[in-house]
Amino acid sequence: MVPKEELRKLDKEQLVDLVYGLIIMVDKLTAEVQELREEVKRLKTPKNSGNSSLPPSHDLFRFKNQSLREKSNKKSGGQPGHKGETLLMSPNPDKTIVHRPDPKCPQCGKVHTDEPDDIIGKRQVIDIPIIKASIIEHQISQTTCKCGYVSTGDFPAEVSAPVQYGNNLIALTAYLSSRQYVPYSRLTELLSSITNISMSEGTIFNILNKAANIVLPIYEGIKEEVGNASTVGGDESGVKVKNENYWAWTWQTLLATYIVITKSRGFITVDKVFPNGFPNSTFVSDAWGAQLKTVSKRHQLCLAHLLRELNYFEQTFHHKWTMDITDLLKRAIVLKNRMTEQQYAEPLAERTEILKEFGILINQTLPDKVSKIFPFQKRLKKRQHQVFNFLFYPDVPYDNNGSERAIRNIKVKQKVSGSFRSERGSEIFAILRSVFDTTIKKGGNPFETIRFAVNLAACKNEFQAVRRR
Repeated sequence: MVPKEELRKLDKEQLVDLVYGLIIMVDKLTAEVQELREEVKRLKTPKNSGNSSLPPSHDLFRFKNQSLREKSNKKSGGQPGHKGETLLMSPNPDKTIVHRPDPKCPQCGKVHTDEPDDIIGKRQVIDIPIIKASIIEHQISQTTCKCGYVSTGDFPAEVSAPVQYGNNLIALTAYLSSRQYVPYSRLTELLSSITNISMSEGTIFNILNKAANIVLPIYEGIKEEVGNASTVGGDESGVKVKNENYWAWTWQTLLATYIVITKSRGFITVDKVFPNGFPNSTFVSDAWGAQLKTVSKRHQLCLAHLLRELNYFEQTFHHKWTMDITDLLKRAIVLKNRMTEQQYAEPLAERTEILKEFGILINQTLPDKVSKIFPFQKRLKKRQHQVFNFLFYPDVPYDNNGSERAIRNIKVKQKVSGSFRSERGSEIFAILRSVFDTTIKKGGNPFETIRFAVNLAACKNEFQAVRRR
């Protein structure tokens, strides 16, 4: 610090230079302080599942999830007119027990012998029988003809080992593992507890491998169905296989889900699984490069992802532009939800106005203080024709939630069971889960589907064996 005595010795010009230098320094420091304040503000608004594409698992206890769904005036619970469900009596009970009164009248002491009974009340108990494994022994015999020829019976084609597990048990194991996420260790305990059947984890793997091979034609059929659909959604997420980073990919439609697990998150996976892309489809995805690079008739960006990013910008910068874009996207969603089938092909003033406002907003000049928003605005400008396709095609959704739900099943599997121990284990899960999810989408029963497939394969093997004989 310069002493006052030294400052008094300076002439007027020297003082002007000194003050001017101080002003420049103050301006520079003020700018730095403002920049640091913006950085602190940004750091105080960390990205989470509510304002970015990060999964909820990354939030841990740091963030209370804020849904993008807006509040309504409806009360929680069942709405007026909703039909409730309760236990109904079966018209054909498996067993009936009549509880008769004491044959001796408590008032007069007479013993009833010939008086008829009247049923005045009924109650039913729904329960399951004690589960017990059924063991079927197959024996073959031989017959010696008078001519000396010995004829020998044949075992069924599916009975190929001295002792093996049956089709129902194979189907149940596959269902519990891939549909209900039961890990191998708990599956051995569960089967032992309810059926008294002891299985090793290696045996369970072999059973699942057999089930996956049986439903492989169904799995390939699902792939073909997805490839020929008019609207397809795609998503990907990280999984652990052999404690290494792998990626689970899903491509799904309203009625089918196809899953694969690979080592790459890049376009090489898309090119390998669907080399021709989806030339007849509208492809719905987030802004991941590999998905955007996928060949398709047209693309639709997921508005849920865009709204989460806008939520982050609003929390950080509180700029009017983010609120205007958010409001515009929400208006488009409201319009989608009330459009009729005919309106998609007709001129629609409200849709035209939304597109016009969007064009103005993506070309609006933003101040440098919100430079973090620039890449987002640039992306919207570059892909402006991929934002509102859902307003022109009735079967195109405005979000990619269907794909995220398919991916979530894999994340739940990992949280319950841990990482996959082998590549084949992950492949087995992808095959079985694709079949189960597709069955559910089509309104079927996943357990009955896998059981039917296993029994059908056994019948096919038996038929082929008979033909060879």
